[in-house]
Amino acid sequence: MGIPNNITTNHVLQALKEIDQRGINPRRQSTKFDLYHNDKRYPPKEVLRFANWIANDYELVEFGGGDESNNCLIKLGFMVVLKDTNKIIGLDYTKKNQQGNDHFVGELSKNKREYALVDQEKIENNDLTNTEKEQLVKARIGHSNFKKGLIERECKCRLCGFTDKRFLIASHIKPWSQSSNEERLDLVNCFLFCPNHDALFDKGFITFDENGGIIISKQIDEVTKLFLNINDGIQIKVSNGQRQYLEWHKDHVFVRDSVY
Repeated sequence: MGIPNNITTNHVLQALKEIDQRGINPRRQSTKFDLYHNDKRYPPKEVLRFANWIANDYELVEFGGGDESNNCLIKLGFMVVLKDTNKIIGLDYTKKNQQGNDHFVGELSKNKREYALVDQEKIENNDLTNTEKEQLVKARIGHSNFKKGLIERECKCRLCGFTDKRFLIASHIKPWSQSSNEERLDLVNCFLFCPNHDALFDKGFITFDENGGIIISKQIDEVTKLFLNINDGIQIKVSNGQRQYLEWHKDHVFVRDSVY
């Protein structure tokens, strides 16, 4: 029968509240994975059982644990971690693990409890403005293994060479809000930028062509270019994967002649 495709993030959030109130049958505790939310751990299959009661008013029985349950929750924006660890798993973890490849996408911070993914409850309930949502995403990414992966690849601003990693920002080429879960955690879909150049790229005032040559919006005057340390001669290295993302950025984010 499988997991119904009409279960939403809100259904899962309601299920978590229900579990908090009613508790879990000891025989239905998880053995390999936990859904991690608001500093609590829940058995993924049981969460989906509760969510299905809320969404469809019947007990969900014939469905699989492991990838089937985990992938459903991950696609809805939740974190699933390996049991008794702080390691956040990605899509198809069990399948990839059987092939000899552990597929982790981040790790819970032991100190600040900052996470690689967004607090879905606040976003789904519209408690945040769009700007606040973007800032939250950047903050969460900034404290995750995602940024660490970028720093290991190249610990400097792609444009100006600034190297203080405390201020470097993982800047998505195809924005987080427009990306799939896999694209959001794809290191190829990111540049490391200093705050100035992140703001320019994020707001679409600069982009890059297929050869890495900078394209500057005509709305940026020469004085602003000077202060923000950009010029028409800048060229960066881009990979084939980044070229595909940059095409999207150029078509959908870059500010041309229209009023911003």
